[in-house]
Order: sequence, then structure tokens, then C-alpha cells
Amino acid sequence: MKIRLPVAVALIICLQLSEGTNTPILPSDYQDVIKQGFSTNWFKTSDPLSKYNAQNIDDVYARGFRNLRLRCNAELYKAPYTDSAFDDFLTSLATVVDKCIQVGVTPIISWIHHQDEAFATEQARLNYVAWWTKVATHLKDRSYNLSFNLFTELGIDGCGNNCSKSLRENTAAYNQWTKDVASAIRKSGGKNAQRILILGSPKKTAKDLDQIDPTIYANDDYMMAEWHIYASGPNKVDGSQKYWSGDGSPLGRQNVETNIQYATNFTQTSKLATYLGAWMPTDNKDGALDEGEVIKFARYFSKKLKEQGVPWSLNVLDRYYDTANNEWLKDPQDIQGALIDMNKVLNNIKSVM
Repeated sequence: MKIRLPVAVALIICLQLSEGTNTPILPSDYQDVIKQGFSTNWFKTSDPLSKYNAQNIDDVYARGFRNLRLRCNAELYKAPYTDSAFDDFLTSLATVVDKCIQVGVTPIISWIHHQDEAFATEQARLNYVAWWTKVATHLKDRSYNLSFNLFTELGIDGCGNNCSKSLRENTAAYNQWTKDVASAIRKSGGKNAQRILILGSPKKTAKDLDQIDPTIYANDDYMMAEWHIYASGPNKVDGSQKYWSGDGSPLGRQNVETNIQYATNFTQTSKLATYLGAWMPTDNKDGALDEGEVIKFARYFSKKLKEQGVPWSLNVLDRYYDTANNEWLKDPQDIQGALIDMNKVLNNIKSVM
């Protein structure tokens, strides 16, 4: 949910995008800056620029997309992040951020550390703050178009059958980590005192956004909240909040509307604008949806997000675009046994977004 901007204000924002802006951006305006885009995998590997080319950003912009979520795997580097490997990471990150800003694509940096998310020790908290402090300090003078998404997702992939020590199952720990890192970023200099910080959902979906401690954002005008649903796509599991079959009538459509309504309700009560950080239209686990169902879901979900003014990032750029060879993928892809023309799917999404 968002407040619609006057035409003159929207035009000013558009004019600023090519070189970024040196004026702080309010969250309601930043939703119009983010618009629609993709999550990325470049910084989930130890050689992030091996499959990157500056042309990637140009092509994303030319296709009509305006954000890239730069998901960064902190597990690839040794805390407290003072060695040359981390310096190289920062240099590579700045390279991509600068290209995004130059072109008019909004860079959104997010943090990943599966082990520390699953086992939220005191040392893990210190390392989390150290990572963000290093990143924020290195990029402190970049345009306000750059934002920091404090968590990619509170995962429990590494904790097996006992996740009692995870951030997802310890909201108090989540809130403490978030308070500490937000404070550190705000103190890191440059434009970071008024840069957009995007808080993660304590348990991933919009349903749990109300578990964020309101004192974190009550006195900060430059915060938003990220949530996601359908990060691995819709499915045909009876009773699932992600269930979809055929054209979605009635249960699939009800699920879509309910999942989005959690976010709009949160915005109404908290006044915190939201952003959907990851979704995909295909069933990435079981391949249960055929191409027609994928397209119907993608169009319906995109349309409903647009109605509520919620910006988003598709999961993931590599599913639609070959970053190594600078070209959009046009051949049908085998997704868990389902043959899907992802270029056709993307065109359908674009037609309603």
C-alpha cells in the first residue's frame, strides 16, 4: 500500500534516476524508485564479477526493470572482515552499485549468512554489525538511490531439526540485531544517516511484520520493511498459503489477496512502506504448475501488487537472463519437470506491472 504521488513529484524522481539523487528519499517516494526488478546471485559466489558485465545493467533497464537486489553471502568472508578478500568484495560491490546508479537501476544490498541466521550467537551478532558497518562505510557517499536491506531472509537451512537458536524463532534476538545494525549504519557517515534502510520480516512473510519492534522505526523517517512470499513459487499443496491451480479461482486468488493484505494492513497501522524482496511465478520445488498456470498466476499476482503500490524483485535474474553472455533467455526451460517459456512469462508480467 502506498500514497500516490503528484505528477510533478513523480517527474522529478524520474529525472534524478540517471545519476542518482543527493536528496534524501522518503519511503513512499522510494517505492516509486524501486518499481519492479530482480534479485541477483553475483555476490553469492566468491568471484562475483565472473558472470557480471556492465551490459547486464543496461539490458535490465532497457527491458523496463528498475531495481536489482544484490544478495551478498557474508559466509564467503572471514569476520571481522579486515582482509584483502573482503576488500576485493567491497570493490566489486561498488562497481555494480555505481553502474546501477549511472543507468537508473536501483541497487538494494542485502545480507545473507545461513549459519549465523540459524545459530544466532553473540559473536554472530557482532559479525553481522561489523559486516554492515564495513559495507555502509565503504558506500557512504553513494546516491540516496542505494538502499540497505538488512536481511535477505531469516533462514533456518542450517539448523536441522532444532532451530530454537535461530533468529526466526527468536524475535527478541532479531529485534536486537536490527536495532544494533541500524544504529551502526546511521553513525557510519556520509549519506547513511538518511539512507533508506529496509528491515526484514522476523519470520519472512508479511504476516509477521508486526513483530518488528516499533521503537526501531518510530523516530526514523527513512525505513521500510521487506517481506516475501512465493520465493520458490506457488504450489499445488492442499492447504498451503501458496496454493494455486488453473486460473486461481477461488483458493489461489484468495491466497494472493490474503498474503498482500497482511502487508497493506501493516502499512496502515505502522505507517511503514513495504517492498516484496523475492517471488517467482513457477513452482521451483515440484514443477506442479504448467506454463498456462504459471502465466495466470504471474499476471494475477503482479496486478494485485500494482493495485497496492508494492514494489518487488523477481527471484531470480538468472532465470530470465544469461549474465555471462549478456542475453535474455528465450528457449523453454525445464523447471522440475515442467517446460516453461520464461521469456513469455516475463512478457506477461511486464504487460500488467
